[in-house]
Amino acid sequence: MGVYDYHRDRKRPDEFGVSVADNVQEIWRINPSKAYVEVIANFSAEGTMMPMQLVWEDGKSYEIDRILRVDRCASLKAGGAGIRYVCRIRGQRVELYYEENGFWFVNRKIPRR
Repeated sequence: MGVYDYHRDRKRPDEFGVSVADNVQEIWRINPSKAYVEVIANFSAEGTMMPMQLVWEDGKSYEIDRILRVDRCASLKAGGAGIRYVCRIRGQRVELYYEENGFWFVNRKIPRR
């Protein structure tokens, strides 16, 4: 098994010369319901990817206690589709999404006005 941090090369420019971090900031302005996070994942010899740790935007790290379900699904709140990992983090149910572009996101909780 191996562990890989998907956003290790986060500051590296893509093929258009724009850094990945700049792309995330632009997406945040377009869709504030979507919170992109860093994820440390574990890969089995068969190629199964399982997230182990989530790093929030402020740098706080949260260990994923348990994966409850994995399925291909769309996020109805934030938009976007991919592989949904229903996780248990500190006793709370969290839906973590892996998009085809290699990014991970969760639905941001936006306070009501």
